Amino acid sequence: MCLLYKKLGGGLFFIVLMVCFSYGGDISLDFIGQRVIPHDYKFQDTTVGGLSALDYNGETDSFVAICDDRSDKNPARFYGLKLGYDLSGFHSWQVTDVQFIKRPNGTVFPKPDFLGKSYIDPEALRLSPARNSYFWTSEGHAKYGVNSFVREMALDGSYLRDFTVPEKYRVGAGRGIRDNLAFEALTVTTDQKSILLSTEGPLIQDGAEADADHGADVRLLQFDIEGGQAAHEYVYALDPVHKESLPFGNFSVNGVVDILAVNRDQYIVTERSFSTGAGLSVKLYLINLVTATDVLKLDSLKGASYSPVTKKLLLDLGTLGITIDNIEGVSFGKTLKDGRRSLLLISDNNFSSAQVSQILAFAVNGLR
Repeated sequence: MCLLYKKLGGGLFFIVLMVCFSYGGDISLDFIGQRVIPHDYKFQDTTVGGLSALDYNGETDSFVAICDDRSDKNPARFYGLKLGYDLSGFHSWQVTDVQFIKRPNGTVFPKPDFLGKSYIDPEALRLSPARNSYFWTSEGHAKYGVNSFVREMALDGSYLRDFTVPEKYRVGAGRGIRDNLAFEALTVTTDQKSILLSTEGPLIQDGAEADADHGADVRLLQFDIEGGQAAHEYVYALDPVHKESLPFGNFSVNGVVDILAVNRDQYIVTERSFSTGAGLSVKLYLINLVTATDVLKLDSLKGASYSPVTKKLLLDLGTLGITIDNIEGVSFGKTLKDGRRSLLLISDNNFSSAQVSQILAFAVNGLR
């Protein structure tokens, strides 16, 4: 992976980054360890939880995590984190900052109204290539006609601009985003010119949600950063839900919860599956866009002919021998002493005492 630090410029430093983070073939992960942020942990009069995305700033060796609170407990916000880990283990964590996300008029997002309608559901966040802003998404609230959106904000949470989301994603009769299955995942491409997003589940006009018998097709939507317009779109084929719910017919879901650029064509995709009574499954896939059809002009995938992205299992987190919680964020981290890049995952505890805010650290083999 290539990181371009514009303000540094210098040729030698640029070349070193290119070599250190280039793709070297097959990728695998070695587990380093985990840390858990306590339930209802307080920081500057806010409740830390609902951590749904994670990104790394190499200039400051720090992370940022967005909170998916719909301005219910506290106004919509994101946190700064310091994570202490190395090849010997995951030693410490610290919450260092909180910033509230602002609306275009400069105010924070209001609490959900008396009917339960909410105006924001923050889910994805990435630092911009210039390191002076963030790209982020809200899933909206389709049940009440609130659309998902993609925005850029300043480091202090101030509104900068909206990206132009294609009409087919808008809430409508028999079409558009599904409630709580909209823009969930976001990454900056390695050429630093685009962002690539994924919906968690399929658009209504594209077909049924995944269940235990079949998967579903979700869209990967690519935006040009400079112009803010959609440029390309690809299809990612979700696995079926990992297990039938117990009792039969209860809630179950499988969806894309985050995406991370590896090189021009390859990305790490996180699939998270949950079934009531049957538990959770989280898998990381390495995908490739090279042979995928650009479906940007297709309003519906039903009956259309297209090739989805290819996918290969990178890691089933169920094989780690630890309890896995509701993982929703993935980010590269610092380079370890042996030259390998680190990878971090973070979970959304849904502000529930039955869940945890879990952070997992790995060393990445195959990136150098």
